[in-house]
Amino acid sequence: MRLRSLLASVSMLATTMTGALAAASPAQAAADDPAVAKSLAAEVKSGHKVRAIIEIKGGESLAAVADTTEKASSKTKVIDRTSSKEFLVASLDQATLDKLKTDDRIKSIYEDELSAPSLDVSTKLIGSDWANKTGWTGKGSTVAIVDTGIDRDHPFFAGRIVNEACFSTVDNDPALQAESLCPNGLPVQTGPGSADAKTAKCLVQGANKCAHGTHVAGIAAGKKAGNAPSDGVAPEAGILPVQVFTRFNGPICSELGTSAPCFLSYTSDQKLALQYVDSVHAAYKVVAANLSLGGGPKQTKPCDDDPDYGALRDEIVWLQQFGVATVVASGNNGFTDGVSSPACISRAVAVGATDDNDAVASFGNRGPLLDFFAPGMGINSSVPGNGYGSMNGTSMAAPHVAGALAVMRQAYPNLSMDQLLDKLKATGKNITYTSGGTSVTTKRIDVARAMPWTPDATPTPTPTPTATPTVTPTVTPTGTPTATKSPSPTAAPTPSTRPTDPGTDTEPVPVPTPDDCTRGKGTKPLSAKAWAKEMLRGKGSLSDQTLSCYLAIAQNGSKVFPELTDATTLSTAYKALATKSKAAKALLDRELLAAWLNYAHGVYNGSAKVSGKTTLKQAIAAAERHRTGRASAAQLKKAAVFLYGHVNK
Repeated sequence: MRLRSLLASVSMLATTMTGALAAASPAQAAADDPAVAKSLAAEVKSGHKVRAIIEIKGGESLAAVADTTEKASSKTKVIDRTSSKEFLVASLDQATLDKLKTDDRIKSIYEDELSAPSLDVSTKLIGSDWANKTGWTGKGSTVAIVDTGIDRDHPFFAGRIVNEACFSTVDNDPALQAESLCPNGLPVQTGPGSADAKTAKCLVQGANKCAHGTHVAGIAAGKKAGNAPSDGVAPEAGILPVQVFTRFNGPICSELGTSAPCFLSYTSDQKLALQYVDSVHAAYKVVAANLSLGGGPKQTKPCDDDPDYGALRDEIVWLQQFGVATVVASGNNGFTDGVSSPACISRAVAVGATDDNDAVASFGNRGPLLDFFAPGMGINSSVPGNGYGSMNGTSMAAPHVAGALAVMRQAYPNLSMDQLLDKLKATGKNITYTSGGTSVTTKRIDVARAMPWTPDATPTPTPTPTATPTVTPTVTPTGTPTATKSPSPTAAPTPSTRPTDPGTDTEPVPVPTPDDCTRGKGTKPLSAKAWAKEMLRGKGSLSDQTLSCYLAIAQNGSKVFPELTDATTLSTAYKALATKSKAAKALLDRELLAAWLNYAHGVYNGSAKVSGKTTLKQAIAAAERHRTGRASAAQLKKAAVFLYGHVNK
């Protein structure tokens, strides 16, 4: 029998027959004759024997049809007549097909195709391969993979792991016997090697139980090398792996329906991980944090205010405000009208799974809370040991969206995250299905359609555009994160000049943002006048690189800087901070920039109380709303005075 394509293995899909049926629509013959797939008929006609699915009509004898099939030709072989009562599998030649296609006991004859679970198929389906070929590869952004760690020397990730971290529990409670999966054996580890998925505690009888994160990372941002199936969605994006799972050796595993050891993740470790992502995303230009994890009972409405299931709300909302989407798998419980936690959090980007024919995966949670569909069945991606393997699940669907956001950030550097998500929805393919007794439509992402050109265009994309989210802070989050917030800096070095004195203007010279662009450790707020002094050459205590980092944090978290002002260099920031103008806008710009710099310096967390119950986050959000809206001069001055009195002194 001829193998029709160069396939490495048979699909691990749970719905292999369904995929085959969808792939080959049969051609109708006479009213009572079976429908025969056109592809099968064409191959048989060319002289090949073809493996086929022969589906019988209700009430007919499968055994009798099998006997007829075998007798039709000496070259025919019935391969399987017992697995199903509705169809048999046989290899057909032309003589047998001629006999069967007039047999009115047969309903249809389909080709039983070998279907290799392949990343190549899914990236073609969503159009990211086309986007990659035309220059949009996710370069300039990073995707954080909050999962089971990563095979850090896998060729699929060569040269693109920007850093690593691990948050894993140690608990000697006999019921838990929890061991950290951090290589150092402690609950926390950061830096190169921290998220290594090939540590000894990941191994159980020689099998690696931490393969999931490596697979997810490959889908989002793998880059073809050696025997890789194809590129991931964003093959030139950076990868930030964060290990959040723990090895449990106690009875807890059997209580949860599995055997020890089992690998689970505490919500607390997930919170720490998101806070870590938040603290470093300025340095690495993180555009999305992928959480292919979750659990709990079905959620049919947003769980933001639910104390049991909304624990990650503040981290997710805060990241979104600064241009980082938290992309979450909807879960694999088969809920038709709900999702798992934390996908139920309203600002999470909840992703369900479809197959390569856009059929909704039966195992995938779905319904009105779902934001997107993406391929999640039979996805071939990287696994530890420099190899590749197939997995199914909404866990595989989510990183398609995370990678797509990296590609889109490159194409649309000036859009906010909300705008990127809106564009991805507007250009997606409608998938309509029944949920809770009603019809629901969810978009399956289409990266090619989301790009800024039409399919017949010949674009020349900018190789490394800046990644500058333009999101206005809101008041929603009220938690107190431990890893504080730092929006991502621009992709290119920030031009900067320190004026030698207040009246000197010189040409800007490049001052690179430091690799470790994180918030400082200041303890006392500086006034606008003091920050102006810092901007002067030889007058302040902070380096050019540090100040450039602080400006990047302000620039990327604010919708005032640089959208409404030009405070993007040390020289222009000095002018804003040392303004002599009495105009209301100038006064508010001065105090607002100083407030952002005090935040970047580490003096305040976003949730720090600056006046009564008013947090820094709320104060900045209110001031920016005034500055970007239609506030009166009196309102602008009042906001400036508030920042001056409660934040900057």
